[in-house]
Amino acid sequence: MSAELRGPQDAERWLCAGLCLARQEGPSPESLTASVPWLLATLSELPDLPPPALVADLGRLVAGVPLSPTLPVPDTLPRLRAAVRAYDDHVLARLAAEPHLDAVSSALARLPEPLRPRGVAFLAARVLTRLGFSAGTALSPALARRVLERPPGELLHAGYTALREPGAGAALERLAEGYEALASAARRAQALLGDTEAFTLENLEHLQGKAQRLALEQAVEAAEALSRTLPPKLRARPVSSGPTPTTLEDEAAFPQGGFASVSNVGSLENLVTSELVYMEDEPTLDLFDVRYVEGELLYYTRDESVAVRRRRVITFALLPGLVDARVKDAGVRWQRAVVALGQVLCLVRRLSTWLTAEDLRFRVVFVQDDKGQSPLEAERGLCELLLREWRERGTAEVLTAPDLATLLSEASASTKRSRVDVLLVDAARQGSHDTLEADARVGLQVVDLSGPSPHVRVLGGKAVAREGPTEGTPPESPWEAWTGTTLELARSLL
Repeated sequence: MSAELRGPQDAERWLCAGLCLARQEGPSPESLTASVPWLLATLSELPDLPPPALVADLGRLVAGVPLSPTLPVPDTLPRLRAAVRAYDDHVLARLAAEPHLDAVSSALARLPEPLRPRGVAFLAARVLTRLGFSAGTALSPALARRVLERPPGELLHAGYTALREPGAGAALERLAEGYEALASAARRAQALLGDTEAFTLENLEHLQGKAQRLALEQAVEAAEALSRTLPPKLRARPVSSGPTPTTLEDEAAFPQGGFASVSNVGSLENLVTSELVYMEDEPTLDLFDVRYVEGELLYYTRDESVAVRRRRVITFALLPGLVDARVKDAGVRWQRAVVALGQVLCLVRRLSTWLTAEDLRFRVVFVQDDKGQSPLEAERGLCELLLREWRERGTAEVLTAPDLATLLSEASASTKRSRVDVLLVDAARQGSHDTLEADARVGLQVVDLSGPSPHVRVLGGKAVAREGPTEGTPPESPWEAWTGTTLELARSLL
């Protein structure tokens, strides 16, 4: 529960003293200059602030700047000194050992310089959310900005004065409570950083407002939660279609085969090194030149074989009825439509890992309604961000189709050279798609989100049926239905 300091003077002491407790080597006005923009951005991100040193330490840690091992806390403040030491052991040590720290640091470094304070503020908010920290200090934004806009030298002087003067007891007690709450929460937390933070930072430049950022975070969290329920590997089903020659990304730079033989034709890069023995230091023509003109030099030749992979096209068709899935069900942390996008991301990630031997392409198609409008524009923009990595590789695309018949016609035309699977994601009433007619070569399934518990219906091709609960067992919860549906789709797409 947040607390508020009694007056402006205590708030100023709390803020300045907290800045002086940052773990930076030799605190100076220059070293404090980078921390002030991070705190100013955090003011806009959080209603209640943690101890200011957390924001400064986190910013320096993800920026790759080493933290100081010293504890600049006077011996006259035993509670604060012990709280800072516990914070160092349980919060900073865990942050420094987080496996996702390198990915988060790289994502932050790629941001434009003006956006980095906003990125640090976002990270601070996410770490506090993962900790379940609720002992923040309510601070007037106007007062905090007025204090932080002072010269860094004045801030350091005011902070060191507050750490030593007797009248600053209330502010220092509040700092100690904040550090103790951070250390206590860190002992119970599972992870302080994750894929959600790195993913959001990578897309922070493209996010339009806090609402879209929150939706992106939730979709990635849902994808992570669903991915944890899938096995590391699944056995792929036999495929009857034949292999198709495909293009690799780097074939222009690296031939597919190695050196296979020796020939009199080739480039100088592939010259057999023993041919250099014919070179002489004579100013006139040497034997090497003669052999070169006569075409008698030997060159290594490569096996220019063509890489052969099976072509797969997996289409996720998000139908207009999905607008009815913008609801939150009991027992599920996220809205139904957000979990659906997380499921798409989860399947794209896992199938990209499992089907590395195939030429895999993903298509996410948003189908327009009967009036030619696109009611899922918000979901489309979010999906473009979620799949940005695969879109940049050229293995995924986000499209719009005028109607479902056009989409199925294009899928049928693609079956000549590819295996095609189409997943219709819809929240319309059950049975509304049972009359669809599609090419028998297209694997057509419907992910029905009309109720709290999603399920899959097979309309074409072959799919692997999921075993439901046996007789006498309690019914599935909505989240168990989501995890079971994801596993069922993964098996059928393999």
